[in-house]
Amino acid sequence: GDRFEVHARWPDDMPVYKSPGHPFRVEAAGKRWYYFANPYPLMRVEADWAHITDPTQYEAFTCLKPGSRFDPEAPNLHRDADGELVYGWKRDTAPIGPERQKKLIESGAVEPDELWIQTRDVKTGKRIALHGGTIQWNPYTERWVMIAVQQGGSNSFLGDVWYAESKAPHGPWPWAVRIATHNDYSFYNPAHHRFFERDGGRTIYFEGTYTNTFSGTEQPTPRYNYNQLMYRLDLTDPRLAPLREKLTAEP
Repeated sequence: GDRFEVHARWPDDMPVYKSPGHPFRVEAAGKRWYYFANPYPLMRVEADWAHITDPTQYEAFTCLKPGSRFDPEAPNLHRDADGELVYGWKRDTAPIGPERQKKLIESGAVEPDELWIQTRDVKTGKRIALHGGTIQWNPYTERWVMIAVQQGGSNSFLGDVWYAESKAPHGPWPWAVRIATHNDYSFYNPAHHRFFERDGGRTIYFEGTYTNTFSGTEQPTPRYNYNQLMYRLDLTDPRLAPLREKLTAEP
């Protein structure tokens, strides 16, 4: 009762992430899973203790051939007979997140538009580098909802917060709307809390860490610095309409 016991050891060379992000529950393929959002859910495991404690049971959402490790110079991309990238859930295979996508593009192994992660600002069409966040099912929109902070935003390095929706928990997440900003300040690790929802999911709540860390701001906000701030978001706000129009128009 007063000591820790080792349940499993995770090898250093395992292909899946050791810090995968925030877990959320999903029912898919007739099974119950934990998906992990960071902010894109690129890793999952069946939702029982035997699978959770066995690192060989984790699956990565990836375009690499099954059993491959990540190497931008020799990435072992999984392509079909037509040369299209084959994305899917694969065991013992490295995931391809934003940083690895960037390296694949720089090496010339892939074209930017054929990769899975393609989130853009619905107003400008510019790509957004999302850094961390959460995903939850929303009963009002009947879609999965992502709330995430941008890395290198126009107002702050980690201060712009974005909202996105998808029909599937793993995406794609093609469009996003900026819902909060913190000029020259950070708001990292935002989290959407379903237990606060109101009106059948129409009103949602998210919080994050408000701090001058990572922002370059030398003068912190008195009494608020390095504290949690909560936001309320009405999903009927007309400023979210362009995002849904885009999603409805696309196949």
